[in-house]
Amino acid sequence: MGKKSIKLLTVCGSGIVTSSMIANKLTEMFEDEGYEVSAMEANPSEMGTYLARDKYDLVAYASPIDEDELNGTPALPAIGLITGLGEDEFLEKALEIFKAAGK
Repeated sequence: MGKKSIKLLTVCGSGIVTSSMIANKLTEMFEDEGYEVSAMEANPSEMGTYLARDKYDLVAYASPIDEDELNGTPALPAIGLITGLGEDEFLEKALEIFKAAGK
């Protein structure tokens, strides 16, 4: 059986540094869980455009976002992935989201 694919959008203030760190961390975490991961990085003002153009399985954010722009896409705060606090809780919640979506 092949790996299940997930698509992530990571969001931070600049859409560069912190979101890249989160994307790398999540890719590693989810690959360890058997997923094939595709991740894009954005800043909060770009998030709505990304979500309008493509479907993402999860938005992980480290700065405030406009929740109205999520259009039903699940989102989790991800600053704990940078601080190292709450990684297990984030993983558990994300895996629940993927499972509920049949992934």
